[in-house]
Amino acid sequence: MEFVPRPAATERACSVREPLCVHAPRSISAALVLEALASLERAYRTLTRGLELPAPLSDVDAGGGPELDLYLTPPDRTTPGFARLHVFSDALRAGGFDRASAFCTAFADDDPALLARAAALCVGEAIALRLDAAETPDVRRAFATELAWLVLPPTSLDFEAVSQVQAHPARAIAARDLSPASEGRALFLEYLEQKLGTGAPGELSTALLAASAQTTPSDAHTWHNEPDWFDVLRHTNGDTEAKTATLLGDFAIARAFLGEREDGRHLPSLAWTGHFGAAAFDWTIPFATLPRRVRLTPVEPTGAALIWLELAGAPQNVTLAMRTEWEPPAEFQWTLVTVGKDGELTRLEVPFQERETLAEARLVNVHDARAVIVAGTHLERVDGDHAFDPDVAPFEPHGAWVYLVEM
Repeated sequence: MEFVPRPAATERACSVREPLCVHAPRSISAALVLEALASLERAYRTLTRGLELPAPLSDVDAGGGPELDLYLTPPDRTTPGFARLHVFSDALRAGGFDRASAFCTAFADDDPALLARAAALCVGEAIALRLDAAETPDVRRAFATELAWLVLPPTSLDFEAVSQVQAHPARAIAARDLSPASEGRALFLEYLEQKLGTGAPGELSTALLAASAQTTPSDAHTWHNEPDWFDVLRHTNGDTEAKTATLLGDFAIARAFLGEREDGRHLPSLAWTGHFGAAAFDWTIPFATLPRRVRLTPVEPTGAALIWLELAGAPQNVTLAMRTEWEPPAEFQWTLVTVGKDGELTRLEVPFQERETLAEARLVNVHDARAVIVAGTHLERVDGDHAFDPDVAPFEPHGAWVYLVEM
């Protein structure tokens, strides 16, 4: 395990109310430093008192005192949004479960909204490092983004993050390394909060990280991230492939309705995503072109492929059939949804069968529908014997073929 040294000593301003400090070179104005400190204070109070999340660990005196430290750097407009902020862990805290204090580096942005967002992500990731320092950087950023969505209005970077993930639904919804998709993967955590959460906002996401905590031996070269948060999710959801298939299949449909298609029954809390939240469909198929056989974009574990079957010109009470085949050892969950003018009408979840490579389904007497969404979700496996693990990369995508016909 490698730990990044803190930036060189600079001017700093510290809160008199919270354990927080902002550091900056003299080239950054004092007014901007104070604005960053105020943003950090608001984020800290909102997350640790408003949402009652555990506070970040004290770093003893690593930054000149026990406070959580944010180091400002001059902005670089060519840097992608996700890389404008970095959160690093200090040395692993000895004894007990893996946990670590943190420090953050962020652009000294003169946009107050972006500065507030960076502060919330800083505190959120520092909380994640307290809960489970072994979790992947990708998951920590998704967790922090989910917390930021709960307490702040969306910014241009949030629209960008959601668009990045929705443009590629076939990619895995969790990963190891920080990337342009990490912040947008908060979509899955928001879905889980609405689908499985029963407590306060953010409580389920926090519990998943807390329950996945473990102990890494002091002489280890990498984190011992077993169990990880995905293992905890599987266990929470019943520890069966069929239940995991249903959950991920339902998430794929929720993604298909995200943003402008939101009908109030899928992810209404993310209706603000608008057209940025629109998922990319592999195929848009006019009814008049049936029968059709199409090949889908190869899908990574936990990713999904979507088809939009446009029913303009279809007779009332039409019956449609689907046959799908895919590459072993992948396993797919298939879901068909009829869509009316006001959103989802009916849903058919094809029964999941382990180690199968073929599925068939039939929609009988389809009426008052403008389209059918076909969603194929690749179940989370590293190989035939091991479940999907965000730490194990690269992920292996698998292809599938879908045949649609009017009966």
